[in-house]
Amino acid sequence: MSKRILIVDDDQGLVAPLKEGLESVGYRVSVAFDGLQGVLQAHQAKPDAIILDFQMPGGGGHTVYERLRSSPDTAGIPVIFSSVISADEIRSRVKPGPNTFFLRKPMGLGQFIAILNSVLGLSVGAAPEEPFSPVPPPPAVRPTLAPAPAKAEHAPQSHRGHVKPAKVRFHEFNVRVTYADTDKMGVIYYANYLRYFEQGRVELLRSLGVRYRDLEVQRKLFIPVVETGCRYLAASRYDDLLAVRTCITDMGKASITFKYLIFDEEGGRRKVADGFTRHAVVNDLWRAVRVPEDLRKLLEPFVGEMPA
Repeated sequence: MSKRILIVDDDQGLVAPLKEGLESVGYRVSVAFDGLQGVLQAHQAKPDAIILDFQMPGGGGHTVYERLRSSPDTAGIPVIFSSVISADEIRSRVKPGPNTFFLRKPMGLGQFIAILNSVLGLSVGAAPEEPFSPVPPPPAVRPTLAPAPAKAEHAPQSHRGHVKPAKVRFHEFNVRVTYADTDKMGVIYYANYLRYFEQGRVELLRSLGVRYRDLEVQRKLFIPVVETGCRYLAASRYDDLLAVRTCITDMGKASITFKYLIFDEEGGRRKVADGFTRHAVVNDLWRAVRVPEDLRKLLEPFVGEMPA
């Protein structure tokens, strides 16, 4: 039976890649985005370890830690504080006991996994009891596109280059604005739109049967952001339902540019924001590499001007 990990952290942009990375090596991961939910999930799931942020809504990390340590059900669970705050400062505000550890953000996934394995008594590089079964990469010759999502549509193509499909496809999904997404003015914090952009491109790839973690873990292929931009067209607030539309405006030899358009789904489909991210394509040595041919063929129908 694989080890269970509970992540308690309100930063969804950091939690998503950490969750995927831990799952890729065999851990079973659950997530709570505030302290109250973290305590409840700890009692329900009885995880083997808890990764705990120190500053978050619904009870800060110190409150969560005290509640966990005061209950017989959770007192012995290893707690790993993961925070931008120094370990000395955290120690001054809590009473650390056995099975309490401290990590300073940011930290690479490989280091995180090595430390977590050490905390749980696993050998270095070992998978947690249930090995991960790799999913084969898409076929190299004439890959078949996965069925388009329910909201996938087509629009006329008007772009240059070697990509020749007559229609441009885009991917669209819905996201509900959470309380943690907003700022003191009650509107979405501006940087959170970049997280919606990330979700958009991840879900576009997923709809084609391609997962980010498989590209990184199995094929050692990475797509880091090298440039981004966002225009804020209207305010969105807590509990609004947004539609995030994603397509690709350019695909070079070793680069991909995604375009995003966000609508207020319940507000007459008014445009809330639009933007882009430009990505390099690199290997695990951070050297530029060509977009693999099988991936290029999968993405070509999505290349073109963003439909309005």
